[in-house]
Amino acid sequence: MTTKTLLAALGLAALFAVPCRAASFDCAAPADAWQRAICADPALSRLEGEVATYYGDMQGTPWLHGLRSRHEAAMAVLRNQAGDAGALRRGLEARLAALREEAGWSSVEELEGTPDRRVRSRCIGLLPEEDDSPALRRRACRVAEFGVLGSVDGRRYAYALYEYTPDPRGEMPHETGVVVLAPSSPGSWTVEIAERLAYAACQKPRLIPQGGETLLSIPCEEVGTAGAPLPLLYHRTGPASFRRWQPIEAESWRAALDRRLPPGLEPRGSGNLDLARMMATVTLQRETDQPCCPTGGRAEARLAIENDRLVLRDLAILPPPPRR
Repeated sequence: MTTKTLLAALGLAALFAVPCRAASFDCAAPADAWQRAICADPALSRLEGEVATYYGDMQGTPWLHGLRSRHEAAMAVLRNQAGDAGALRRGLEARLAALREEAGWSSVEELEGTPDRRVRSRCIGLLPEEDDSPALRRRACRVAEFGVLGSVDGRRYAYALYEYTPDPRGEMPHETGVVVLAPSSPGSWTVEIAERLAYAACQKPRLIPQGGETLLSIPCEEVGTAGAPLPLLYHRTGPASFRRWQPIEAESWRAALDRRLPPGLEPRGSGNLDLARMMATVTLQRETDQPCCPTGGRAEARLAIENDRLVLRDLAILPPPPRR
């Protein structure tokens, strides 16, 4: 089943499906105030279940990183409104409407079977953020870079990097787009990854052999003085008949690193991530260090992929090099 066919089916299913009859969690043992508030109202329970089901059915969309960040942010706001049933209802209804809009996006945009000359010269419409102004939604876009990546599972892949019109007054965020494409027929391409990022810039994606599979890394970073990395990482999952790129949470190992560092040491900067070796090297500093001169040595973290997350498997603390 193609991406476009899948999302179209989701849209039709939403029109005719019977609403969920229960929340997505066990109301026999609600875990917190949010779950108790949902379980106490049958209408809220059905609505939350419908939102959870719809979100779960959208896990094959090309913009899954953006979908997850938008959904998690919206649900985090709702979880702080457990004492207001009206706010919960309005928020869940808005979340369901936003998910439906995203599911229908591919039916109006050229995500499948786009001619080669078209993807090289013109941007494919990428989903904007839910609260973007009309000016941001209409923002002009150009293809800044197009190239071939290589082959995975017998399919060759290409990429395009998009740049949105800069705002000389600084009133709109710097935006970039990343599209990864696979051939759908001779002379045409289908979008498999399509992410639009605000306050970020991205570089050419890379295919990285890792064990028995191939990772797809899209190195992005925040635009500004800090320039913190925003890595997008994927691996291939699914049955042979419908393989797709599944996002990997690339920053989850850092929380474990912080917990395992000796007292008095903390990471300095973002460090260096070597996906081919599944290693990360991070400089360490002490609270008393001057900005110029960290003295805590470095941490070498051995990583692994578990449940679509990059996790910390082992850690070595190495002393700083001897002073000359």
